[in-house]
Amino acid sequence: MHQIHETLSPGAIIRDRYLVIDLLGTGGFSAVYLVQDQEREDSIFALKEVVATQKQARERFTFECTVLERLVHPALPQVHNVFDNEEHDRLYMLMDYVEGPNLETLRHIQPEKRFSLPVITAILAPIVDAIEYLHQQYPPIIHRDIKPSNIIVPIVGEKTILVDFGIAKEYDTQGTTSAVRHCSPGYGAPEHYTTGTNTRTDIYGLGATLYTLLTGVIPPDAIERMTEMSNDNPDPLRPACELVPSIPLPVSSAIKRAMSINMMHRFATVHEFWLALQGEKVQQPHISEALNSIVVSPSTSKISGKTGETPSQPLRKKQLPGRRSR
Repeated sequence: MHQIHETLSPGAIIRDRYLVIDLLGTGGFSAVYLVQDQEREDSIFALKEVVATQKQARERFTFECTVLERLVHPALPQVHNVFDNEEHDRLYMLMDYVEGPNLETLRHIQPEKRFSLPVITAILAPIVDAIEYLHQQYPPIIHRDIKPSNIIVPIVGEKTILVDFGIAKEYDTQGTTSAVRHCSPGYGAPEHYTTGTNTRTDIYGLGATLYTLLTGVIPPDAIERMTEMSNDNPDPLRPACELVPSIPLPVSSAIKRAMSINMMHRFATVHEFWLALQGEKVQQPHISEALNSIVVSPSTSKISGKTGETPSQPLRKKQLPGRRSR
């Protein structure tokens, strides 16, 4: 891959069809634009542009698109079109667009940088359902990068959205370690680095996500944990209830089990993990109430991403000013 050195300015036209309205974000090898489809009235989308000169990079991006195109779930992004510009080594993916921050951004402006158990279980319910949906595909689809920054809270709507399928894979019996350079510290299961991933890899990621959102602390990386434990030292992953005493012990224990180094010690399914959490009989608010309870500063009213990174996008259409929805 080659880095993007120049981005398109507002007013540029891509493929004689998509009018660039704004640059939403850039990464080392990609950019995301807010565009209007001039052939479809009232349609505004996010268009992801990737510079890919190598065959492997092009195939990886194409796979991401293929996975997204065939999935239909309210908590997953929808791809509308995929095309390329071979002359300039560009690949494009057209997605629904929504404004909204991710949970990592929102976490940092909450009191103590964390959420309450009732709120976070309500907010994550659509995400858990989406992960179950992925795992129920044949063959199962493994997301492999579940973390707070990949969960978007749309400004409009009542469902959180799971994004970023850049390292998603269909499960195969041989497994793979190809995602080692992609998994996120603190959220990547140890098998990313060793034996190859399967559906329990996402259970680890979901457990780590819950750990962070409930405690305000990102868990120690799997490599650090394995190193310490192999030297007969205690697991550096402290129980969530030690960090936040109000977290019920059964919830803390369920999260710890979901993050077991040995994948066979984890829950067998996401559903089983979620039932263990729900066993606490937490009074869970409706998701709309949960979303309304979150502290949101003006700076988080737009799609957010870390400086220098392409923000995770996609999702639902946003109406153009002065236009009516059909």
